[in-house]
Amino acid sequence: MKRFWKFFVFLALFSQSGELLAEQHVRIAVGRFQAQIHIQGKDLKIQPMDLPAFTAANELKCTPASKGFRCGGKLLLTNKLRVSSAGRLKLNNHEYRRELELISRTHKNKEEVLVVHPIPLEEYLVGIVSSEVPSSWPLEALKAQAIAARTFALWKKYERIDLPYHMESTVLDQVYSGASREFDSARKAVRQTYGEILTHRHRPIHAYFHSTCGKQTESAEEGWGMSLSYLPGSKCPNCKVSDRHGWSTQIPQTQIDQAFKSLLGEKVKEIKILSRSKSGRMKKVALIGRNKKKTVTGVDIRRMLGYSKLRSTLVTEMAKNSKGFVFKGRGSGHGVGMCQWGAKGMADLGRSAEEILSHYYPKTRVRRMY
Repeated sequence: MKRFWKFFVFLALFSQSGELLAEQHVRIAVGRFQAQIHIQGKDLKIQPMDLPAFTAANELKCTPASKGFRCGGKLLLTNKLRVSSAGRLKLNNHEYRRELELISRTHKNKEEVLVVHPIPLEEYLVGIVSSEVPSSWPLEALKAQAIAARTFALWKKYERIDLPYHMESTVLDQVYSGASREFDSARKAVRQTYGEILTHRHRPIHAYFHSTCGKQTESAEEGWGMSLSYLPGSKCPNCKVSDRHGWSTQIPQTQIDQAFKSLLGEKVKEIKILSRSKSGRMKKVALIGRNKKKTVTGVDIRRMLGYSKLRSTLVTEMAKNSKGFVFKGRGSGHGVGMCQWGAKGMADLGRSAEEILSHYYPKTRVRRMY
């Protein structure tokens, strides 16, 4: 029933011709706090749900409390605060326009404040392009990034229509660093692709993208277990200039044991790759201890070790030494969809944004949806 409701809402966004009925807004989760949250701004206005509004000169300090917030020593029995400013709002060294929403909730049995930033989609995209790729890249690569990011955002909005936010501001969805990171070429790329998304059979696609594939992108089937004809995996000879095309990392034995403690329950003696995908990425991996053995996916290995420690599942060599384990590999990210450095390489060769997108998402079409 829940899935049917999501599908109904998704279809309601579109006309029979496949066009969106209006320009879109999205909701971005920009922070979670179990301790004090500190928001700075100018002439702050705070509007609690179902309670009178109040003001603050230039800062607001709140902590999560049972069934509400404690702000400046005052208990507010409401689950949502809307904070707006005459200027920009500053939170965790990031700046945001207009307003932030503070949502009091219990998460994993702990009280926390979830901070959500409501924002027009086109404005959000300027921040995404600015955060995801360098300003020095060719305009066609930035335009390809803008179209892919817009498509991804619309799909996530449909997928999370019943949640308090549509996307995280991290690599788990799309990296969004707020208004202070924006650059002019990103604004130009978003403006020149206004309302354009990638479609398959008149609907937005799953427009995944990543930093560096390392010669070959992964199919959605092998990467996510999703049968999507427009994500079959593509050869990518143009990302060699990325500093993440090849890498090596040493992970200490103590960190290895801690990462897999709940899974194996003992010291890891050996890590063995059992199978690989067509693009060479780890599919099944054996964790071997003195008495136990567990088989996990390559995706789980990377998640448990940490995305910054293991840049991709395209591990080409692995060895144990006296300090721990050495991993050598190629690429950065999950490998599905558009390779950002490959897109840059194609743009350097004179390829258009549409040609770049067609390479990584075959069987798709760029359409203006509003």
